[in-house]
Amino acid sequence: MSRRRRVGALALDDLDDWLAAQPDIARRNWSVSAIDGFCAALAAGPERISTEAWLRVIFGPGLPTTPKGLGAVQAVLDHHHAIDHRLRLDDGSRWRPIYMRTDDGTVLAQPWAAGFMFAVKRWPEAWRPMFERGHSQKLLLPIITCEAPDQVDALLAGKPRAIRELIAQAYHHIPDAVRAIREYWIQDRYPPKAKG
Repeated sequence: MSRRRRVGALALDDLDDWLAAQPDIARRNWSVSAIDGFCAALAAGPERISTEAWLRVIFGPGLPTTPKGLGAVQAVLDHHHAIDHRLRLDDGSRWRPIYMRTDDGTVLAQPWAAGFMFAVKRWPEAWRPMFERGHSQKLLLPIITCEAPDQVDALLAGKPRAIRELIAQAYHHIPDAVRAIREYWIQDRYPPKAKG
């Protein structure tokens, strides 16, 4: 019996193309940027979710079996591992989100933020303590701002231009927010021992 050869992971650009070509996945707005946000929430969040459970959120109940589909799954697994590793290394200072950009270079942070918040909403019981303790607004504000830009624009209608420009730059604060969220949950799991 021959050993089964490991399928190589797709490059992230190829993964984006593959995702866009899968009607069910594309309909649910999964892109590399959204998966990056989703995986960041998994890595920084309150508990470890089984790999099979979170993969099925992206790929659906039946994981792909074609060579390219297996390469897509491997790419997502490798990317999740890389995010988890970077967030652990040097307190996450080397980690950066993958945002979509327009042809002129304008950052589109909404897909990333939507991916992150999808994980928060998918496992609400795990994230509930952050909301109940009132820490969610402070920690999640840049992400929530980027997740719902149309709602934020409506709220800011008529506000001074300087405030609108400041809010438009909320994506700059997402790396710090993710590191703070990760630290919050580490402290929650392993609170400092009282001296006594």
